[in-house]
Amino acid sequence: MIFADLHIHIGRSLNGKAVKVTASPTLTLPEIIDYSNKVKGLNLIGIVDSHSLGVRQDYKELLREGLIKPLSSGGYKAENLVVIPGIETELRVGQGHAHFLAFFPWLDQLEAFCEQIKKYISNWQLSSQKVYLEPGEWISRVENNEGIWLPAHAFTPHKGIYGACCSRLAEVLPKLPLALEMGLSADRKMALSLSELEKIILFSNSDAHSLVNIAREYNLLELSEVSFSGLSNLVIKQEGQVIQNFGLPPQMGKYHRSYCLNCKQVSTVNPPVVCCCPFCGSEKLIIGVLDRLTQIADMPINFRQNDHRYVYRVPLQFLPGIGPKKYALLLKKFKTELTVYHQAAKEDLVAVVGEKVAEIILKARTGKLELSPGGGGYYGKVRDIV
Repeated sequence: MIFADLHIHIGRSLNGKAVKVTASPTLTLPEIIDYSNKVKGLNLIGIVDSHSLGVRQDYKELLREGLIKPLSSGGYKAENLVVIPGIETELRVGQGHAHFLAFFPWLDQLEAFCEQIKKYISNWQLSSQKVYLEPGEWISRVENNEGIWLPAHAFTPHKGIYGACCSRLAEVLPKLPLALEMGLSADRKMALSLSELEKIILFSNSDAHSLVNIAREYNLLELSEVSFSGLSNLVIKQEGQVIQNFGLPPQMGKYHRSYCLNCKQVSTVNPPVVCCCPFCGSEKLIIGVLDRLTQIADMPINFRQNDHRYVYRVPLQFLPGIGPKKYALLLKKFKTELTVYHQAAKEDLVAVVGEKVAEIILKARTGKLELSPGGGGYYGKVRDIV
């Protein structure tokens, strides 16, 4: 089983300079590698700030120290983990702006890509910078440097291509992507309400801005090998598959439902709420992912249909009754979070955290937690009480 989280940010480079300003300063490349491997139990990660001048130096320092080693098929090996260097950038698409991810086999290809577009980015230390290129030109330069690309958090109102730019990808891109990241407020049922995504590979990733949020969403993959080539072959040749996505229930996402900036309420009426607030009538709305998809879908969103390829998963530290002490006990017994979720038997969980908390974990495994919806930048909440 290959567990992968392909969207992890860097908070600081080792020279002390900020990379992702809104991310935790503890989110450094060495800490991410160690935490992803030993605490989370991941096998494959994508670092989307690898373009940063400071982060590139961090890679080179880890290579000099032998803490990571280049794989012949792309990526860098660190114990049981493979690291794929990548970049998140912002492009103007149609009348809006959207974030895109690109991944490369090694630093050489990433640095060649950066050299080709350096005059189109103003700050090479910081994350998620605007690139003043047309999407087609950006895509061409990624592919010419052996990279793969995909839209990031595609449905969110903040820099998501569907949420902020278009109702159909074919309207604004010169070619359809081969893969797409859904984002925290959507799942496969919602994504597949757009028929143009039927044959596109769908990923769930954490978009982590702190260590604890790594693998809050992740993927179980079947790849030809755990490397960049394995990932590239999945995206380009469809060799292998996304066996399952593991992600937050969409209701917990920060942008699941429309949010009124005037009365500060998350919409609870039937979607779509896209014009005015159902509570106060204000037109000052942040349009929710469910509301936007209901507005633009050309296929039904069938919430009653069981989709075994998407498993709702609330991270352990988000669950009621799991504070620092019980979290530490779980890790001491089971080693990693993914072991708790994928392998730990009920009786073993009960022995560590007690019957009530074990039941909460089992509910989280099966997507049966009671939730209140999020919106407008505020997460939804678990309503189950221990």
